Amino acid sequence: MAPPSSSRSRSTRPTRSSRTKVQTYHEESSSDDESEGLRSSRRASLSLRSRMPKSYREDSTDDSFDFDGAVEDQESEASVSAPIDTPNPNTESVPTRPSKPKRPQRAATTSKPKQTKRSKPTSQVGRALHKRVKADEDDPIFLGSGVIPPWQTLPYQILLDIFLRASYPLLDESRSARNDSVKWLVNVALLCRSFHEPALAALYHCPPLLPAYKSHVLLSLLARPQESLSMNYSSKIKQLHVEVEPVLLYKSGPYGYLDLAQLIEKTPRLHTVRLYHRDDYTVGIPPWHIAQSKWTYPDAIFSAIETRGITLRNWDWNSRFLETDELVRLMVRMHSLRAFQGLRQLKLLHFDNSNEETSAAKEAALLEALDMLPELQRLDFIESSLVSGEILANLPNTLRSLTLNNCDRLWSSDLTAYLSLHGTNLRELSLSHNRHLNMSFIQTLAQCCESLEVFKMDLSMHDASSYHDVEPHFEDLLVETEVPTWPVKLQEIELTQLRKWDDATAEVFFTSLVNAAPQLRDLRRLVISAILKIGWRDRATFRERWIGMLEKVFLRHSMPPDPNLRSLQKRSLKPTTFITANDPDELGVGVDDPRPSTADGGPSSSSKRQSTRLAHQKFNIIDDAASSSSLVQPETRKIQGMCDIVNIRIDNQRPTELQFNENDFLDDELSGDEDWAGDDF
Repeated sequence: MAPPSSSRSRSTRPTRSSRTKVQTYHEESSSDDESEGLRSSRRASLSLRSRMPKSYREDSTDDSFDFDGAVEDQESEASVSAPIDTPNPNTESVPTRPSKPKRPQRAATTSKPKQTKRSKPTSQVGRALHKRVKADEDDPIFLGSGVIPPWQTLPYQILLDIFLRASYPLLDESRSARNDSVKWLVNVALLCRSFHEPALAALYHCPPLLPAYKSHVLLSLLARPQESLSMNYSSKIKQLHVEVEPVLLYKSGPYGYLDLAQLIEKTPRLHTVRLYHRDDYTVGIPPWHIAQSKWTYPDAIFSAIETRGITLRNWDWNSRFLETDELVRLMVRMHSLRAFQGLRQLKLLHFDNSNEETSAAKEAALLEALDMLPELQRLDFIESSLVSGEILANLPNTLRSLTLNNCDRLWSSDLTAYLSLHGTNLRELSLSHNRHLNMSFIQTLAQCCESLEVFKMDLSMHDASSYHDVEPHFEDLLVETEVPTWPVKLQEIELTQLRKWDDATAEVFFTSLVNAAPQLRDLRRLVISAILKIGWRDRATFRERWIGMLEKVFLRHSMPPDPNLRSLQKRSLKPTTFITANDPDELGVGVDDPRPSTADGGPSSSSKRQSTRLAHQKFNIIDDAASSSSLVQPETRKIQGMCDIVNIRIDNQRPTELQFNENDFLDDELSGDEDWAGDDF
């Protein structure tokens, strides 16, 4: 038996005295070279694995330009992305086997991955024990030309417009949640100095005030001297969209209540104020189920707007915050102020007609308030039963856009009278979920609305009450003698859930659309969804005939892109000339063959004859389809062919609030009925 001294000298395990010595995370140890080599190798491994990408962030004079603390969140995320085997200062690290004495130089090199796996991660609540590291080979490979355009040299206004369009909207108002575009704008602002101000201007153009405490942080930022910050934040705010109950009605923890008047006083370039409720996006709530909010319009808001010298361009009046009788009187009083004289867009929500005795007084006060707005161009009525033919006939002549959404006291005769009086200047007409409104007014649409560009109509009905009445309250959508007319300046047509008509009336409708195709040169979007309650064989024949004809008449038949215009570095190709059906006179002209030419350098004669024959055949097919109906005029042989979107749907499905397709029935997730044994109580 060997003596204990020799046994201890041959053992590679450290002595107990060194293991019992507790060292802190920041303490330096100089026990031996091997332990020093291990610590250096671990630090090298951590420095390699936690390497951060290159940043172009410049120093800023203010602490944090983003009022919601997005920069702090970004730094915290960077710290979380460190490897999970980082030593913990509060726990004793597991001793590792030192390197062999004959090869001490390996201790200074980077440790192998198998050595780093031996360190156990610290158990923390809510943190995964084994974090999967994403491999680099899983990332998609971007194949580019290697040329990066100098985006940073673009002017400020162009960059601002790009960021505004790319990030809209910052807030999902129906869910009371922020979108990912907020964080994207923060990252873009940190990219380079040229992007800093336009990205932040897009973020503060309409700052997201949710969660509620963010509005208090914004107010504290605006209260600071703006000349001491990197830019003037108060001048960047142009719009305020405020959800009333979480932001203004309740306290935000230690911040207390938000003073909206104080916030308005610090935004001198404000032109849009929207005070909305989350339930405003729920369509079909009956008036007797709409609960009044505890918050109401305070006079301090209007005093702040008038004192600050703000000229409003967009405003919303909501009857949830004040009864309709009192609200129309408040409108008359406030529209006389200088701040409302430049109002261009006005939205009226939930103006009900529950009390028939005061209906005439409310209508007179509403018309008086609207007459005080000389620059009003857009007017939206949302779920307002107060709207009637009398109000439509007396609307201002300056309107260019009119939206009528879920107005129960609106008939087609009332709309016809309004269009005949005030339809000349109208550019956009949107009619949705109006229970008594059919399409009889469309037979005079072209004569009354010569400048109409957008025409939308949705005949799907919504009823959130216990009755669940989703059927329209008119007999026929159109009769066979009512032939639609279409304004020549139309750019967009969207007609959804057209129903309560027969196949003969539907054929007259589609025929009028095809006949007007040569005049609709500005039309770019055509979306029609129709319901026909006829036999399935007749419906299939009708669908195959008209969907194909509308697509051939309106769908764009553009030239293929030039093969020489590409971002990738490839060989130059010879441009190819194609013959479309829009140019039947050029069918006899020779066509260049896209395939390689013959030895003598010219295109082969057989390929030229084949291309000409195919072009003739294509035009003949379109010509036969356009003349298949006896009602189609001969002028439609020259198809329109300018629409980017042509979406026609003809079926007999019952309209619902949510349409399902085959993708909704795939087995991607559990159905939720796994514990059901098949027995119902």
